[in-house]
Amino acid sequence: MSILDLSRHRSMHITPPWLPRICCGNDINQAGRLSHPLSLQFCAFHIPIHEATMRITIIPASAKTTQAAVEALLAHESQPNVVGYYRDLSKVPERFKINPRFEAVTGDVADPSSLNFGGSDAVMTLSPPKMDGSDFLDFAATTAKNVASAVRKAQTVKRLVYISSVGAEHAEGTGEIKTNHLAEQTLRNAAAEVIFIRCAYFMENWAAAFMTTAQEPAHFYSVITPPDNKVPMVSARDIGKACAEQLLTVGKSTGAGPHVFELHGPKDYSPLDVKNALDEVLGKDVEMRLVEKDKLEGFFGHFLPPKMIRPFVEMTLAFLVGESLPRDTSIEIRRGQDTLVDSFKSLHGPSA
Repeated sequence: MSILDLSRHRSMHITPPWLPRICCGNDINQAGRLSHPLSLQFCAFHIPIHEATMRITIIPASAKTTQAAVEALLAHESQPNVVGYYRDLSKVPERFKINPRFEAVTGDVADPSSLNFGGSDAVMTLSPPKMDGSDFLDFAATTAKNVASAVRKAQTVKRLVYISSVGAEHAEGTGEIKTNHLAEQTLRNAAAEVIFIRCAYFMENWAAAFMTTAQEPAHFYSVITPPDNKVPMVSARDIGKACAEQLLTVGKSTGAGPHVFELHGPKDYSPLDVKNALDEVLGKDVEMRLVEKDKLEGFFGHFLPPKMIRPFVEMTLAFLVGESLPRDTSIEIRRGQDTLVDSFKSLHGPSA
């Protein structure tokens, strides 16, 4: 039994082989010695032994994917302690507040003075979107630098998990996804073990469909074209589960350099598949309205700041239409379990 075995949090019976037991036929004689000193018998005694519970930090903890990771961690049998960083503590879900193993703290990836990861074994992070029209690339690089500095300063963090995106291997031509490329470059040496989970198109990106399908006629918009173009998609819940799995395997060899894998759903989906899933969940026929390539700028202009329109168009053209950027086929692909129907039922609520 190693010293590490003795650090587990449970009570154990330890039987030192060098301890002779006084028993019938092996009494202490007048000289104070055992009658048969070589006749050793094991003597078990009870020692309470305490395991150091894992401490895992999630920053920011308010995103759908990071919330899903917190859910998965708090449900895990190893019972890790979880620290969640929030800019506004009123955003902490009640189900987290009442869990004794969850601690909500105030902090912001944009404010390095608010970050203290001391005592944490692992940290999970992502690049928050910057949709106010300011320099979103500079923001991504700065926030990643802040997290990397806090990880190094803590001196206890062994593993860093970063939620990235498919296509993050490209330095140019990816639009908004360039934020993930910049963050990966900054975080790659921040800890002894670094994991980049490059996620496919979020199934939750279709959430807006539940507003337009409530109109007459029921419809949804798709920037993915043509209608039979199948692309990888994955749910926030599966991303959270994958992150939790990586956070809980601190110390497991990841090889040289950052360990990178893509996370997809159980299969790829097309806009036609999205329509069929909406039809099934809503119980009615839904009209599909495709946003063709020459209409993308006008479409995104309805709800994005002017400076963000072109990056979103570029991202869409790079990955979601027929002429996509080349993919690194050497990267491992892992698959989640949630189907589009599973995700849409969750988005639509209990009535689905």
